[in-house]
Amino acid sequence: MAIIVVARLRLRDPSLLVLDEFFTRAVAVLEQAQKSDGTLGADALAEAHDVWWDVTAWQSRAQIEPFLNTEPHLSTRGLVDHLCDEESFVEWEQDGAELSD
Repeated sequence: MAIIVVARLRLRDPSLLVLDEFFTRAVAVLEQAQKSDGTLGADALAEAHDVWWDVTAWQSRAQIEPFLNTEPHLSTRGLVDHLCDEESFVEWEQDGAELSD
């Protein structure tokens, strides 16, 4: 059983300064997810209108907690309200880690 987590974030301010801060942090968190114990995969996608998506797949819920509570994810999570005006998260369990097109 895999746990799939999807996040959708929209930047509050499309200025280059905010985009640079967001992008720098997003890359660090994505790399952290890719190297975390129990991760089956992680990816991100930019969309129009300053919207960003990320998806991670995990072997179990217990393996998500250390990722959430360590750097750089921990401090980045605290900046979401500053950087973004919309945020949505969803997670579910499924038989495998593969996502359909």
